[in-house]
Formats: sequence, structure tokens, C-alpha cells
Amino acid sequence: MNDLSIVIPVKFQDDCWQDLVTELLSLPGEFEIILVGPDFDNKKSDSPRIRFEYCKEGRARQQNHGAQVASKTFVWFLHADSRLSNRPIQKIEEKLKENSEAIYFFDLNFLTDGPRLMILNSIGAYLRSHILKMPFGDQGFFLARRTFFSLGMFDEAARYGEDHLFIWKAHYRRVPVIPANAELFTSARKYKNIGWITTTFRHVVLTYKQAIPQLIKVIRSKNKRKFTTAIAIFVKTPGASPVKSRLAADIGIEKAEEFFKLSLKATEAAVIEAIKKSDGKIEAYWAVAEKDQLTNPLWNSFKTIPQGSGELGERLATIYSKLQKRHKKVFLIGADLPHLDYKTLLRAFYKLTSSSEYVLGETEDGGFYLFGGRRIIERAIWNSIPYSSDQTSAALINKLGKGNFLFLEPNFDIDYKVDLEKLVDYPTETLLKEQLDVIYWAKVNL
Repeated sequence: MNDLSIVIPVKFQDDCWQDLVTELLSLPGEFEIILVGPDFDNKKSDSPRIRFEYCKEGRARQQNHGAQVASKTFVWFLHADSRLSNRPIQKIEEKLKENSEAIYFFDLNFLTDGPRLMILNSIGAYLRSHILKMPFGDQGFFLARRTFFSLGMFDEAARYGEDHLFIWKAHYRRVPVIPANAELFTSARKYKNIGWITTTFRHVVLTYKQAIPQLIKVIRSKNKRKFTTAIAIFVKTPGASPVKSRLAADIGIEKAEEFFKLSLKATEAAVIEAIKKSDGKIEAYWAVAEKDQLTNPLWNSFKTIPQGSGELGERLATIYSKLQKRHKKVFLIGADLPHLDYKTLLRAFYKLTSSSEYVLGETEDGGFYLFGGRRIIERAIWNSIPYSSDQTSAALINKLGKGNFLFLEPNFDIDYKVDLEKLVDYPTETLLKEQLDVIYWAKVNL
């Protein structure tokens, strides 16, 4: 399978991943293997298929980081002590033809390094995952990146069971959790070292202590609208359409496209962080200008939606109205503000849950970098606004009524070389790595 990133979290000074990687490399396909751990600072790989990523220890944190840096459409989370059965990837490929939006898991079996009673644990894991729909992370979750991000990723604050809590998020959002009908093997050493009875009893108690309140939450949510808030990011596809035309006139087409790709990554990272901090209460979309580019690998992190045809007002109206049918609240942003930090997105999210009907982030040139609303807006209003004007935000406020708005702090987007010069001096305290990369690029290229 070529469109697959395999993410493996590795503990400090642990080398059991080497046997797993050897097994993986024997499988067919051009998938990438991403090893994430505290020992991998500046570690380079001799294989183009293997990447080492530094991350502080913490399985949820490491797996989230691996998914964020992954380049493929699907991600497979494996533990370092996992071992493969026959044809695991082929089994998944078969299942994906049925439903590419589901979460798949493997049946769990144990290696012979533990007590003989581990057969009972295998049976228990089968019943727990097939009957109760509660697979654990050592069963190799396999899913689309966009599904992983839409569910808010693994909970990095959880003291234990981040994999278990992730599956409950899926149940809450009605995402199918389906067996892959293949096995994974894992080590049983801890059952031998700590004791079978002690370890098994502890796992059962912690599992149901965590599961019962989550089950109650799912039951109570049965008739509620699930996806409360949407963020649509308006983008063009580099190579299919000209990007950053005004900036290209200042610095050249090639550099403008370089900037735009970095800006996309920065925007993606900020939105992912906002989704994570909101515990998955935000659903992100790439609003793509070209209908034939919806499956482009650039857009594999979020769902895609076509902007439609017409001028900007018509396209804004199309996206806003479509998403309002699926969501209670809708935000519209662009990808030309790479320094837009996730905290600003969260402030907008929380402002719109208060008494306001709309939230607006204005730009210094009279436009806006963020619009959020929870009311139906007539298409004629969107089309009556003078876009790319110093009166854009003023006209929108006038049409919808200033008293209905709450405002974010003003900011600037990157349209010209002078904006890049301002970006170089922008405060970096709250920015993510991908956003800092854009500022570094600007410093080097100005």
C-alpha cells in the first residue's frame, strides 16, 4: 500500500522497534515508517522509507506528533513490541474498499514470552473489541488521517487509556469501528514480570472505570447534533492554479509558491492544535478552488469541499450555506495568515458560543482573516460585499449589524513583500514549529 504512514512510538532507550521495522520492510508497498521518540533528536535514517522524529516521551503525544508529520492519506499506529501476522496490509486494503472513513483494528494475540494463561487474555480482547467495540491501541488502529484529526487525536492529558478514550470519541461521533479480520501479536512480558492475576485484574478495573462514564456520554448524545462547529480553509492547489499572485509580482512565482506551501502547513498545524484543544468539537475542511483537486495529497489531513464557481462572494456563500446544513456554527479562514495561532481560533470558537451571532477578525488593510457565524446569511448579502477593498469588513459589518458581532484582535495577511517584512518581526511566543518555519523562510529569502 503506497498511501500509508506507519507511526511507531518508541520509549527512551528501547530498541525493540528494530525487529518490527525489519518485518515491515519485508511487506509490499511504498509506505513510510515514522519512528517517534526521545532518542531521535537529529537521528537520520539510511532508508528513504524510514523517518526518525524527536518527541518527548508519552505515547499519546508521540503518536499525535507522528500523525501530524505524516505525508500519506492513511495512518497505522503500531506499538514497538508488535509483531505481524500474514498479509496484514492486504487485509486492510480489502477493508478500505468497504469504508475508507472507518477505524480498523486487528485481533490481538500474545507472543510466547508470558504465562500460558494469556490465551484467556486473547479471548477477552476478542470479546471486548468485537462485542463491546472497545479495541485498544496494541490492536493497531488503522484509519484516514482526516478521521484521526477530526476526532481530536489522542488525549495527551489522559493518565492512561488514551487509545480507549479515542475509540469512545469515535462512538460519540458515530464513526464505525471495524475488525480487520487479521491478527497482531504483542509481548506478554509484563504479565510474567508483574504477575498474570495482578496485571489482568488491574487492566479490567481501569478499563471499565474509564468506559462507564464514556458510555453514559454516548447514550445521552444519541439525539444531539454531533458536529457543532466547522472551520473551512479557503485554498488553491499549487500547480493547478496560480497562487499568491500579488506576492509573486514582488518576489517571483517560485518563491511565492514556496511560501504558500509553508503557509498551508502552518495553517494546518494551527487548526489541528485547535481541534485537539477543543477535544474534537471542531471539524475542519479544506475548501478547494479546483473541483478536480479534491483528492490531491495536499488535502489529506481534513475533509474537502469544493468552493464552487463564481466570484469570491458567491464561493463564500456556497461554502457557508453547505456547512450550515451539517454544523451549528461555521468559520471561514484563508491560508495566507501563517502566523494565525491556534489560541486565536479557540477564542473565536468560544466567543461564538456566547451571546454573539458573528465573530470577525479584521485585517489591517480593511479585509478580514476570519469570519464565524451561527445564523443563515442570504446569498445576496455575500455577493453585495466589495472584496479586496479597504471597505470589505466595514461593509460586512454594516450588512449584518455591528451589534451582532464580537471582534478578534486585528492582524495582517501576506499579500506583498512588505507583509513578509512585517512577518519577520512578528512575536513568536505562542507559535507552533510549522509557523516558525515560515518566519525563518521569510528571514532567509528577503
